[in-house]
Amino acid sequence: TPALPVGVSALPDAAMAFGGLDPDANANKRLKPNASVSLHGTNRDTTSQAELEKLIRAVATNPSLTAEQKNTTIQGLRASVWQRNQRVLSSTGGIAKFPASRTSRKVHPPSAYYRRDTQGVVALVWKSHNNRDGDAASKKGDNSVEDEVIPKFTESELAPTYHHGSESGEAFGCAHYARACKLRHPISGNLYTCRLCCEQERENPIEDKDQPLDRYAVTEVSCMKCKTLQPTGKYCVNPDCELHKKGFAKYYCDICHFYDDRPRPIFHCPYCNTCRMGLGLGIDYRHCMRCNACVSLSDDDHRCIPQKLQGSCPICHDSLFSSTEPLRGLKCGHVMHLSCFTEYRREQNYTCPLCMRCVEDMSDYFSLLDQAVRVQTMPPIYQNTMINVYCQDCEKTGQCKYHFVGQKCPHCGSYNTREMGRFESTSASDSTSG
Repeated sequence: TPALPVGVSALPDAAMAFGGLDPDANANKRLKPNASVSLHGTNRDTTSQAELEKLIRAVATNPSLTAEQKNTTIQGLRASVWQRNQRVLSSTGGIAKFPASRTSRKVHPPSAYYRRDTQGVVALVWKSHNNRDGDAASKKGDNSVEDEVIPKFTESELAPTYHHGSESGEAFGCAHYARACKLRHPISGNLYTCRLCCEQERENPIEDKDQPLDRYAVTEVSCMKCKTLQPTGKYCVNPDCELHKKGFAKYYCDICHFYDDRPRPIFHCPYCNTCRMGLGLGIDYRHCMRCNACVSLSDDDHRCIPQKLQGSCPICHDSLFSSTEPLRGLKCGHVMHLSCFTEYRREQNYTCPLCMRCVEDMSDYFSLLDQAVRVQTMPPIYQNTMINVYCQDCEKTGQCKYHFVGQKCPHCGSYNTREMGRFESTSASDSTSG
């Protein structure tokens, strides 16, 4: 589900890279990243998601840039980081040097290993078969490699997992997605069914934790049916596997490597550079360049806030751009998770925690307050008491009669006001309520 517009949720595997626009030529000069995050230097390590988010925050909080410059710079930064990571991975053949503490526990090779060569051709590198004694033997293809570089995995990594939300019974996948392949972590080489599965394991109290799985950097997947390790793609490259024609999932994005076998509409936004729930841009969504977010065409009350999804939820502080939960747009234009909004309103809160404006239309509630003011008469000591108020909805100041129930804005009729001082009226005109 998309994490952008009002009522829209981002697909769980949404990433933060951008590949649709040219990079801003001045982005590197403004950011001045250190050597470990160098975008075009000689460093052979890929830029992690956490490092990219730090750079994006540096741009978003730069007061010397306009909203348009921030959008262009952030989009160019995503493109530059993604392109560099792809060059680093392609130069190493997609095989990283993994820590010995991890590889020492891996003893099971895949049933077959396919790799893409420098010309882009996928070829068999290694294939296992069992001899009469049941021992595994190896067979090398044309692109032969040393046995020690054949990836090894634990038995649990190679074992298939299942998605229990399938309507047609048990299907390959996990609790988050239905898919028949596992993603190979580009840094550690471990197999995970999806990015969220990796995040769940990172939350466990273990010493040797993986870094967050960046799907844009994934170059290899493992088929759950035949256990063949292969380059990313929609179909299994093993001609003997039934997924060779059926495919790993109904939907596959070759840009952000997202697989989903559930019958739901998904499209890839070239501006967000991530997959969203919906039919597509111009059909049921449009991309707001100022907000840098996809917005439903049916949202007639959209209010632009520059880069409003690049921050965190004001309630739980989780990322909004890559959120897998449905989002709730507020009347003021800010966004929070729908579940957070529900809990927030359950505690009788009706103002935005960021700007303090009303989160939705409160006219019915304000009408009830008007009735309470008319019914409840103030004591004589407060009959002539006036109050200066500041309205947090229309951002205007004014005067009204003081009342225990609330202070009504004389301009917009909102009770979402703040008291700025009291005084006793000295004329009949002062005693008229706004």
